[in-house]
Amino acid sequence: MFGREKQPVPLDRIEVTVGPTANFNGDLVCDGIVKIDGIFQGSIKTVSNVIISEKARVDANIEAQNISVSGQAKGTMVAKGRLEILSTGRVWADVTVSSFLLDDGGKLHGALQMFGTGPEPQSFDVPSLRRELPGEGEPALD
Repeated sequence: MFGREKQPVPLDRIEVTVGPTANFNGDLVCDGIVKIDGIFQGSIKTVSNVIISEKARVDANIEAQNISVSGQAKGTMVAKGRLEILSTGRVWADVTVSSFLLDDGGKLHGALQMFGTGPEPQSFDVPSLRRELPGEGEPALD
């Protein structure tokens, strides 16, 4: 009635930046991109992306569309889209993702689970490649 209609936040706009000299401790919930250049402890939940820059140190549970790591991060990560660990990135976390990219030099220490992989197959139909040994049937080929 008196206010304007709330406009959606563009998913490509950085809404929160933790600067290189900042130390944030707490829970962060937002709709835009979160960029961490400093130290972050707690949790991050966004419908957009999280960018962890090269000098950043993060100890958090992160839920986002896409997560890009160039710095150091530990905790848990859920990326509904893609997790990319770039060449300088170090991640100590159990991660659940739809898509995963690990650059040369990037490191992941933890479990990786993919969304939508379906149930584990009962068995694979693989033809036997066992070679008969002499005395077990036909002679072996030389």
